[in-house]
Amino acid sequence: AVVSTQSTGARSVSRSLSSQMGLRRSTTKLGDLTPGPGIDPPHYVIRDIAGHVIQNWKQLRKLFKECDTSSKGWIGTSDFRNCMRRNHVDISESDFSDLISFYESQSSGKVYYNDFLRAFLSVSKDFA
Repeated sequence: AVVSTQSTGARSVSRSLSSQMGLRRSTTKLGDLTPGPGIDPPHYVIRDIAGHVIQNWKQLRKLFKECDTSSKGWIGTSDFRNCMRRNHVDISESDFSDLISFYESQSSGKVYYNDFLRAFLSVSKDFA
C-alpha cells in the first residue's frame, strides 16, 4: 500500500509510515546510528538505496523478521545482506561494507533492523 502524501494538518509522511510499522515513535536519525567515533554515514550509499528502502520497507521488515527467528530485533550481517538482496537492493560489496560498518551495532555482527528502517523513514520526505 502506498501512503498518501496528502497532509492532514502538520502530520508528516515519515510519522505515518512509522505508525504503520507499529513501532513506538523514535527520534533515531541516520546520524544517530553511528557505532563509534570517526564513522560517518555513507551518504552516497544511503542516497542510492533510500527510495527503494522507503517504498519497500514493509517487505524488508517481513524478510528481516523471518531471519530473526529468536525475535530479538536484530539479525546478523550476512542475513541482513541476504534480505537486502532478496528485496532487490543490489549494491556493490564495497558499498555494502560501508553501509554495514555504519549500521552494525558496536561491530558485534548485529544489525537492529527496526532502527535501520526507522532511520530511512525519518528522512523519507527528503527522498520523496
